[in-house]
Amino acid sequence: MIIFVGAGVAGLTAVRQLVAAESDVTLVTAGRFGHDAIAAGNTALAQGGIAAALGPDDTPASHATDTIQAGAGLVIPEVAQLVATDGAKQVQDLLAAGFSADRNADGALAFGLEAARSKSRVVHAGEDSTGAALSGFLTNLVQHHVETGAVRLIEQATLQHIHTQTGRISGVTVCSPDGFRRLSADAVILATGGFAGLYANTSSAAAITGQGMLVAARAGAVLADMEFVQFHPTVVPGTGQLISEAVRGAGAVLRDSTGHRFMSAVHPGAELALRDVVSRASAQVMRDFQATSVWLDATVIEQRHGSGILAARFPVLTEALAALGFDWAAEYVPVAPAAHYCMGGVATDTAGRSSVAGLYAAGEVASTGFHGANRLASNSLLEGLVFGTRAAEAARRDLRYDSWEPEAEFTQFIATATDIPSPPLPSDDSPQQLRDLQLLADAHLGITRNGHDLESLLTQLNTVGHPLADLVRVMATAALQRPESRGGHWRADFPSQDPALARRAAWRLATSTQAMQPALTNTTQETLVHADT
Repeated sequence: MIIFVGAGVAGLTAVRQLVAAESDVTLVTAGRFGHDAIAAGNTALAQGGIAAALGPDDTPASHATDTIQAGAGLVIPEVAQLVATDGAKQVQDLLAAGFSADRNADGALAFGLEAARSKSRVVHAGEDSTGAALSGFLTNLVQHHVETGAVRLIEQATLQHIHTQTGRISGVTVCSPDGFRRLSADAVILATGGFAGLYANTSSAAAITGQGMLVAARAGAVLADMEFVQFHPTVVPGTGQLISEAVRGAGAVLRDSTGHRFMSAVHPGAELALRDVVSRASAQVMRDFQATSVWLDATVIEQRHGSGILAARFPVLTEALAALGFDWAAEYVPVAPAAHYCMGGVATDTAGRSSVAGLYAAGEVASTGFHGANRLASNSLLEGLVFGTRAAEAARRDLRYDSWEPEAEFTQFIATATDIPSPPLPSDDSPQQLRDLQLLADAHLGITRNGHDLESLLTQLNTVGHPLADLVRVMATAALQRPESRGGHWRADFPSQDPALARRAAWRLATSTQAMQPALTNTTQETLVHADT
């Protein structure tokens, strides 16, 4: 039995792969599958698209080079090449399966240009709703497998605990409206997303707070790259409404409170510089003007290409902004940086294997070395397709041959993990405790950090009873132990990049046995039938 936790692009891709191999599969999702945003997670929110080297003048090598440059010295080159190569094939297979991507009048794929890319290689669907289109497409395919009985579906259930026996995965405990349930498993594929929801100011789905990552860490999984958080520069303040990178790719510019365009003086790429560059510049302008936002000017697109082009090219965004009271064809829209994507997560090898035998991770919950210190736009959906497939293949193969042999370089990397103690505090997972934790993350782990604030945060976390404080503790420790500025981690007290620190860092959460146990009130035990997988 293989249990999948999470129904975004990585989880659903993995499910499809194993159903095709006739494996025994259970899918656990926090929402109502196919019926709400909780199940779809951040996949459905992705506006930009899927980066894939499919154009006549493009190559996977070029895609890998762009990814490596964006990752500020921490991308593993072999992983970048693997994803760029496998990813192109994955997108071709997706199209062959019936996924409807946007095309030009001649029928050729329409490729979009986004920040820090040397080629237009971003595949879109439904113009600015690629994530929703992909989520719907994969959900429909998996729903068919649910209806035929090939996939067992458990809805409205959140992961509470990962069980191990003699050092190997033996099952999970989930919590649903009916109470706690323990499910036996030979392998678990974790695809629960990142932790950007741990910030109060975020573009992430509210439910994506790192719960799955925390449960994995408490089961002994090594985490990596936890100091690196990407802040998207164009989110409407107070709403979580993200305005896609593709809008700036189409010609929109950023202006300060006087109407002056400021990015052209900051970086040669101007508005199409890397996200960390644009976000820091915007934050500095906001401080200079004591303002709560900068201004996105998309009216220039209308002026250049004709009236109505914004509504035609970005229909979902046009409707969403209108609902917020903005006519972006005629006026500037206030935007500010917000936590968007987490480069850190459960450390895995290129097959999705974690440091715990039988536990795999794919998508944003994982840290593979693909993104390095800073993710390149539109690489996330691609990552989910590639590693969802690879994790599924590895799980099937490992169970068939009763083996567990993570790659040698990965094994060497996790051996460097530093333990981070988790203090035994009374647990309080109330909404107010979560809100307090989010405000602490905003204040001390934002776009710009410094040692004093990070030390203060670590002290304050010793009084926070919310379980997710452990995840913030790992983030803060990783940030404090990296005295330099690199990618999505910027230290005001160490504003330069240190070549000696061009290496990834691994962390292990040290928790007591008591802290690791879930509150199994009203627990029901389920032993699932095991199949030869």
